[in-house]
Amino acid sequence: MGISEFKAKFATSKQHKMGFEIVEMEDLSGPKARIYSVVFDGDKDSLLEQFFNENESEEELLEGMLDKIRVMANRTGCLRQFFKEGEGKLADGVVALAVDNIRLYGIYFNRTVILFGSGGIKNVRAYQDDPNLNAKVEQIKYVASKINRAILDRDIKISEDGVLDCENFELYG
Repeated sequence: MGISEFKAKFATSKQHKMGFEIVEMEDLSGPKARIYSVVFDGDKDSLLEQFFNENESEEELLEGMLDKIRVMANRTGCLRQFFKEGEGKLADGVVALAVDNIRLYGIYFNRTVILFGSGGIKNVRAYQDDPNLNAKVEQIKYVASKINRAILDRDIKISEDGVLDCENFELYG
C-alpha cells in the first residue's frame, strides 16, 4: 500500500467515526433552493468551503461551479439534469455536480434542497480510481447514510420550501 492509498483509507475511516452538523450556506441559498453543507466535529469550515479552498487554483472552474449553484438557488431550483446521479449506493441521493473536469459531490433531496460535500479534479474514468476523490465520495456517502436514517426516523424533516428541520437530529460518531 502506497502513501496515497494509506491517506485515502485513513481519511475515510477517520470521517466514519466523527459527528457533524448540518449548516445552511445562507450566502448561496436563494428563493428557489436552499444550499446546505456539513461541518465535521473539530473542523472550522464546512465541506463546501473546504472544496473551494482546496481547489482555489482552479478559479475558472470554481466560478462555473458557483454560477451553477447560484442559478439553482435563484432561478431554476435543483433540477435533476444538473447532476450525475448514482454516485453512491442505490437510492441514497449521492450525486455529482460537474463543471468540465471538476466534481462537487453532494446529496440531492428534491428541487428545493441540496447538501454539498466536497470533491475535486477528476482526471480518471471512475472516482474510485483516484484515492482523493474516492475519500470525498466515501465521506458524503457516510453523511447520506446518517441523514437518510434520520429522515426515516423523522429526526430530520424537509419543508416544501427546502428548510431542513434538524432540531431532533443528533449524531454521535
